[in-house]
Amino acid sequence: MSESAAREDALIGSCHCGDVRAHVPQGSVGVVACHCGDCQKLHGNFFAMFVADRSAVRWEGEEHIVWYRSSPENERGFCKRCGSRLAKRPVAGAKIMVSAGLFERTLPRKVIKNVWVESKPAWYDAPRVGPLSPEGFVAMALAEPIETELAQYGYVQRAASGNRKPPGVIALTWITAADSSERERIRAHSRQNVQDFLKEPGFISIVTGFTGLRGFTVTAWEDEPSMKRALEKHHEVAMKELFGERFVASVWTSVWTPTRINRLWVRCTGCGSLEDVSKDHPSCSKCSAPMPPQPSYW
Repeated sequence: MSESAAREDALIGSCHCGDVRAHVPQGSVGVVACHCGDCQKLHGNFFAMFVADRSAVRWEGEEHIVWYRSSPENERGFCKRCGSRLAKRPVAGAKIMVSAGLFERTLPRKVIKNVWVESKPAWYDAPRVGPLSPEGFVAMALAEPIETELAQYGYVQRAASGNRKPPGVIALTWITAADSSERERIRAHSRQNVQDFLKEPGFISIVTGFTGLRGFTVTAWEDEPSMKRALEKHHEVAMKELFGERFVASVWTSVWTPTRINRLWVRCTGCGSLEDVSKDHPSCSKCSAPMPPQPSYW
């Protein structure tokens, strides 16, 4: 068992043979458990880590550490004598993730967060811990889908530009991934597309999400030229992959124009009457109280 101790300013741990010792600040973030595929391969299970500034971690026996480039973005360190996995660090970054296994088992810490839970194998459970971030909510929705006979549940998110004009066209799409890794590829394209959409003045908003392996988007635009300008950016890259590779199981896209745009109604905070704010009038017609700002149409 590794020999370790705790001081006021640092947590001290060592590899199995003792040639390498790590000094990690007491205030480091941890324990964080990563369940990604790389960590499963390299650790034989999830990777429990402390996260700290690289400059704040001190190593004894650093000459015994070998660094392995485990991905284009990260490298992992291990003791060249006993093979203990020591740490992970981004190639370009100021943070380092030090293995919690180097430290005493009685260390008064608990897992505060599980990450990449959707990539974990089926033979163990990883319950949610700590506050649920937006990213964590999406991961949980994708990793633990809920279904009934009538419905399948997933997640949805909205990105809005603040444009309050009524939509001239609405694009409806759905796309089905072949598996979870392909779903992540679709989501990566979607995130880049949304960044492009937000830069287009004629963009109003998008609602997008996934239920199981099926993704969907509902996007509102002022007019079709606005939509076409935005789709000439990263969206073209995604379309080339779609038709040039074996990518996605099925897809449907469409563009709709409204038959009519009905009035936009907002509740007066003064008297409670429902007011037509389609013309953005500033006060209530019943009590003259100031009306809330007109919301976006989508």
